[in-house]
Amino acid sequence: MNLDLDIQFEHAFDVRIDFDKRWSFGPLPGGGKQGYTSVKTGLVEGPLLTGRVVESSGADWPIVRPDGVIELQAHYMLEASDGTPIYIRNLGYVHTANGPNPGYFRCTPYFRAPEGPHGWLNHTVFVALGQRRPGTESEPDHSLFRYYAVR
Repeated sequence: MNLDLDIQFEHAFDVRIDFDKRWSFGPLPGGGKQGYTSVKTGLVEGPLLTGRVVESSGADWPIVRPDGVIELQAHYMLEASDGTPIYIRNLGYVHTANGPNPGYFRCTPYFRAPEGPHGWLNHTVFVALGQRRPGTESEPDHSLFRYYAVR
């Protein structure tokens, strides 16, 4: 098969999510644990979208598998700087290389936005890279995401 296709990635925006509560329970049937991490607040900054993470608008419901891989299943709301509400569902994987920091943290988000200036989110494929930042005395528990539009 001879395909003359090319793929490009355009940095769309970054999201910082500050978390509120974390719970987990298990083991689940087949092993692993069910998690819950509630979204507290956050920021959206970038060349194609700016705004905020709507306070207490959702959570991540991760599954921690027996092999240590975390399957992310997050649902929450963004609000663009013009006030437009935007729903995001973010699915992904996190696993460690060595030590406590994730060696692999990748997501595939899906957006729902009203028709209008942010309608492009409804028909664009995205990939995201994430970075976990556990809380410290000066910083709350949060994660950082960089979203790329696939062109």
